[in-house]
Formats: sequence, C-alpha cells, structure tokens
Amino acid sequence: MVKAFLLLGAVVSMATATMFHAELKSSIPARNSSGAAPTSVSLTFSEPVKVALSRISILKADSALVEKLVIKEKKDAATFGAPITKPLAPGKYLVSWATVSDDGHAAKGFIPFSVVVRK
Repeated sequence: MVKAFLLLGAVVSMATATMFHAELKSSIPARNSSGAAPTSVSLTFSEPVKVALSRISILKADSALVEKLVIKEKKDAATFGAPITKPLAPGKYLVSWATVSDDGHAAKGFIPFSVVVRK
C-alpha cells in the first residue's frame, strides 16, 4: 500500500512539473518539413511566454549561423515569430529558439527543416 502511494505521488509530481514549462506546440516551418524556403518563422507554445527574453536563429545543418532573426510578430501571449530576411538556398537547416515562460522557466530547442527546389 505504501509503495502504491509513493508511485502515485511520483506520477503526480512528474505531471505537475511538466505543466509549469512552456512547450513548443507548433511551428512554421514545421519540424522535418521540406519545401520552398520559408519567409518567416512562427512559434506557438503551450503557455504564455516573454517575447522580450526570446530569440530565434536560422542555422545550417552543421550549426553554422545563417541569420539571427528579429522578433517582430506577436500574435498572442503564446505565439511569436520573425521574418527571414536572407534567402535560403536548397539544403538542410535548423530553427534554433529559446524563450522564457511567464512563470520564469526557460525552454529551448531546434526545428529541423529542408529547402528543396520543386520541379
């Protein structure tokens, strides 16, 4: 019985801990997408984030910096984005992002995508 309560407590603690972190829900470009070069990046999180403490960059697949984006778009408290001003040649890229949720928890990640020429 004690083991059951300890297990239940651990499960509740893990579920509660994940509720307090902003998680990326969706992005443009989408993870592992392939197509024409995107003209902007848009990120939507599971909770409000602090745009002033956020960053977005475009990297080549080898992590070489292509462009640090200037965040200009804030659709709502959980969605923000930025235009891509440099042309992207066909190849593999990463969107590198970092943000801070309204409650102060930091989150960061990468979104791989490919630019291809359609024939």
